[in-house]
Amino acid sequence: MLDVHPAHHAATTWRDFFIHIATIALGLLLAIGLEQTVEFFHHRHQASEARENIQREAAENVPILQHNLQLLAADLQQLSKDLDLLNSGAPDAETLPQLQYAWHHLKEHDAAWNAARINGSLALIPSDRIAQETYFYESRAHLETTIYDYFKDVDTAAAIADHAKIAGKITASDRQQLLSLTASAMGCNKLISRATSTGIRALQSNSLQ
Repeated sequence: MLDVHPAHHAATTWRDFFIHIATIALGLLLAIGLEQTVEFFHHRHQASEARENIQREAAENVPILQHNLQLLAADLQQLSKDLDLLNSGAPDAETLPQLQYAWHHLKEHDAAWNAARINGSLALIPSDRIAQETYFYESRAHLETTIYDYFKDVDTAAAIADHAKIAGKITASDRQQLLSLTASAMGCNKLISRATSTGIRALQSNSLQ
């Protein structure tokens, strides 16, 4: 807050009056200039700190995403096997024990990105210095619905398969539903895998350097 103190004595001439006004105006300009300078360097430090945090977080996410690719590949292999079993026409006693539904996925880190977005420091980073990171995080946000659908399809199929194992048979409607859920989960898996591969390439570009 700027404090402007009144003169110790009243201006007696127009010259004194204008000198007094000019002094006040100059003081205000100096104070505003100093405040803007401090604010400039504060924003510069805030942006630099945010860039470093996001860069560190990006480096941490690469091995997580690479591991997720391996997990997705293993899950897709099992889903393909399940689909073949359901289409094989083999007896339920042979098919049921081999049906396996499970998903495996590690959550990537996003605390630094979210913190920079919430406190406004993200807007202080030049767009050309953070283009790939912006692409990665925004793409992951759009991908969340697909990831959720993938988990839901696999979990629903697992529940149906577990119920069939207890009953000792697969009804025609359950088989049809399992076929549909398995195919849907495979499609989601492939989309997530492609997006994950693209995300790895984006983060490895080191656009914050």
